[in-house]
This record gives sequence, structure tokens and C-alpha cells, in this order.
Amino acid sequence: MWSEEMKTHDKWLMAGLLLLVGVAFYMMCASNPLRWDDLMYQYVWLDHRVPELLHPVDLDNRVDNMGEAFLSQCHHYRVMNGRFIVHFITQCFCGFLGKGMFNVLNALVYVCFLLLGLRFAKAGSWAQGAMVVAGLWLLLPVQWILSFDVVFPINYLWSATACLAFILLFQKQAGSVGDSWLHKSLLLLTGIFCGSFHEGYSLLVSGALFFYALTHMKKLSAGQWCLMVGMWIGTLTVIGSPGIWNRAAGASAESWQEMLERKLDILRYSKRLYLLIITLAAGWLFLGGKRMKQFVVENQIALMIVAFGFAFLFMLPYYSQRMGFPMELFSVLLMLKLLLGALRDKERSVVPYAACGLLLLLAVHVVMTVGYARKVGAEYDAMMAEYQASPDGVAHRQAFEVPGIFRPYIYRLGEPSEVGMISFTMKKELKVE
Repeated sequence: MWSEEMKTHDKWLMAGLLLLVGVAFYMMCASNPLRWDDLMYQYVWLDHRVPELLHPVDLDNRVDNMGEAFLSQCHHYRVMNGRFIVHFITQCFCGFLGKGMFNVLNALVYVCFLLLGLRFAKAGSWAQGAMVVAGLWLLLPVQWILSFDVVFPINYLWSATACLAFILLFQKQAGSVGDSWLHKSLLLLTGIFCGSFHEGYSLLVSGALFFYALTHMKKLSAGQWCLMVGMWIGTLTVIGSPGIWNRAAGASAESWQEMLERKLDILRYSKRLYLLIITLAAGWLFLGGKRMKQFVVENQIALMIVAFGFAFLFMLPYYSQRMGFPMELFSVLLMLKLLLGALRDKERSVVPYAACGLLLLLAVHVVMTVGYARKVGAEYDAMMAEYQASPDGVAHRQAFEVPGIFRPYIYRLGEPSEVGMISFTMKKELKVE
């Protein structure tokens, strides 16, 4: 998993850093019980929509085993969403495996995510690795979706990890020959598995691979073809579900003004894309056209993922900032990769000092983020206890504020959608004051 350039002592230093970040991430995950959509995914989905229900779930039938989770997802596939694998895993944790086990596994997945980010960016030393880890912690948007509950992390963090693993495996298969049928079958199944996770990732990867195949038809190995076809099949299983089209139709804008506001939000929140464009322009200016052309050729799949991600957002009838996470993730990874490449000849001068500064910033930010996450988790527990004890369903927020630099990592109770979900699943209206 480590870069071949990284020395043994650098690997140990990076392992220590990843362990510390992983423990901090676990503490953030453990700060919250089941929240928001988790409450709904505790129950078996119905095979049809019921007008008087906010969501078509049977609140009297909790998911108690894998068989019920499988049946529930068969219904879910028809009425709500095509991410069968993602939500099957979700329902197992929300229903009978529990949040405690999920917290541990989610922290391990996050560490794998960071490891794959190191590999993607080609970090060749502890200093370069520290810059990548700090960059992935500090630069990504809406990071509360990675640790907030069960549903969002599996949808976005686990899917991102699968997507990165797929791309690195696809690159590794370049030029491979003489693969057995078993090996090719496993690659095909891997592609199907990764493609089936989340259409927000797999559609972008599938589109990028399609155009990559058009221009590299004769250079693709058999292993790459198996991965690519598998990715396309997996993507089709998601976007071909009746539920996903029902969901899209139900989220259409009600007016031209609302639709325009959604498109303007895309422009407003795509900051990492703009930073990537500026970084590429700066690279062309300071590193030279020859070096930048090589960078573009080596990273054309990731660059196409970013471009398709931006276009994909404009094609959808609805928008929330988390939908742009795949595009923003690859924008950040590409920026980090270009930066490391530009600084590689300064490994003994600038890079270690920059890495130490970033590590200090990372340490302060991580510790304070964990502190606020635990505070918000305690507030949620207190509000739920007050809500359940109150005949009128009233709960009060506590008198503290989360500073703006920590809000992308932490989610407080108060969003109307979460309030509505609690009221629906608890069969009692929640009034937040």
C-alpha cells in the first residue's frame, strides 16, 4: 500500500500518524448514537409507498437479521434507491449489529482511505505523507458526512475508499498479460462491486473510463477491460433501479427560481474545483508545459472524473453540497499530487519544514474537532432525553456555539429534516427550542 519510494522508518512514522488520526476519528464517530436516516434504516422497508407515511418503512418491524435486511433492500431498490450493497450494510448496522461495531469499522475504513490517498498522491516520504494526510483532513468539504452517523459514512466514505481502490487497481493492471480466467473473473467482480456502491462516484468513473477506452483502445490490458466492464455493470445496477428514478422525480424543483438557486449553489460551493484550476494554471506557468502535459496524461482519468462531476451536478434536478463531494475529493487529491511532484526536488529543504507546520496545525485542529464533536454528542443525548420525557416533545439546545472552522466536521441537531425524521420514527413531534 505504501509508495515504493518510502523508506522503512518513514513508513513507521506514517503508521504512527495514521494510528493517531484513526483514534481521533473513532472518537468522533463514537460521539453520536444512531442519528437522522439511521433511525429510518432500523426498520424494514415496504414494497410500496404509503401516502400517510413520511417514508415507506414498517415502524413495527425492526431489522433483526441479514435475511430481513436483504428483503428490506429488495423493497428499497424498487421504491427508494439503487445502492443495494451500501444500504444492505447500513441496515445491518442500524438494525442488529449496532453502532459500536460500526464506529470501529468506520475508523478502519477512514485509515484505508488515507492510505489510498497517500498512494494516489505518490507520497514518497514521511514529510510528503504528512502533507497529504493534513490536506485530506483540512481541505475536504462537509466532512461531517464521514463520521456523523451510519448512513452518510457508508454512502460517501466507504464509497470513496472503494472508488480510490478501483482506480489504483486499474492503473496497476496496465500492461498485465497472461492473467488466468480466475484472476479476470475476480477483477470483473471487483469492478461490479465498486460500481454498485454509489452512483455519485461510479457514474463519474464509468464516464471517464469510457472516454479513456476510446483513446487507449489498443493499450488496455485484459485485466483493465475486466475492471472497466465490471464498473459499467455495477453502475447500471444502481442507476437502473426503479427507486432511484422515483426519488429523482420527487426531488424536482417546484419553480424556475428554485432551480436557478440550486444551480447557483453548485457554483458557490465548488471551491476546490476552482482551486484545482488555479493550481493547474500555476503549474503550467512555473513548472513548464512539458511537465504539466505529462501530469495531465498520467492523471487524465481523475481529471475527467472532476470534469464529469461538475457537469453531473448541473444535470440533476436537485442539489446538496455533499453531492459534490466526489468531484471535490479528486480536486483535492490532484492538487496534493501536483504539489508533491513540484516539491520533490526540495525534499531536504522546504518539504520537512512545511510538513512540521502542517502537522502542528493538524494536531490542534484534530484535538479541538474531537472536543466539539463530543460536546455536540452530549448535547444530542441530553436533548433526546428531554424530548422523550416531555409530554409536548420539547427539547432545548445548549448555550454554546461551534466555531465556523469546525462546523464542516460536526453536525448539531436542528436541521428540519433530522427533526422530522425523529418525529416520524418516534411517533411523537419534536419541538426544538
